[in-house]
Amino acid sequence: MRNLALFDFDGTITRKDTFIEIIKFAKGSLHFYIGFILLSPVLIFYKVKLIPNWRAKEIVFSYFFKNLSVELFHKICNDFVERKLPELIRPSAWKKIEQHLIASDRVVIVTASSGDWILPWTKKHGIELIGTKWEFKDGRITGKIKGRNCYGPVKKEMILQLLNPSDYKSISVYGDTSGDKEMLTLGTSVYYKYFNG
Repeated sequence: MRNLALFDFDGTITRKDTFIEIIKFAKGSLHFYIGFILLSPVLIFYKVKLIPNWRAKEIVFSYFFKNLSVELFHKICNDFVERKLPELIRPSAWKKIEQHLIASDRVVIVTASSGDWILPWTKKHGIELIGTKWEFKDGRITGKIKGRNCYGPVKKEMILQLLNPSDYKSISVYGDTSGDKEMLTLGTSVYYKYFNG
């Protein structure tokens, strides 16, 4: 039987939230900060739990990317992976991923972020990905989530749709926030904020 390793991405493997970082990368710091000032009521409502995580994410993503062509968006994502993502990866997290890969463990990234700006990186390294997907219509971004936001309980549900935990000798789970809480319950070995030191 193989071993399984499940990793959260933002804040666990990376030093910063890639949802925020790709907006800065695509729009520049000035547009980013102006946008977040205008969106501050949404962020306050989210913080006090008046709107859910998925809805806040849609509003922010729509503000910056709605109606952008899919072709241009994917170019931005690929450029982000090549030029920005490497400096965001925690060396200690990458070392642990490499150890799992060398041991022929099944490695799966499970993230609330979009596969659009993570998938090129996971494909390059032979890692599987479960993540939030954005809706595209007529070749453009609608600003809406396609399916469900891969966050909190949904993370665990999406994992269980993909695999059967009993097929694995051991399951190592790495996370860093309350959004990983349910996913962490799948682990035979649990590593919370393991790379944050």
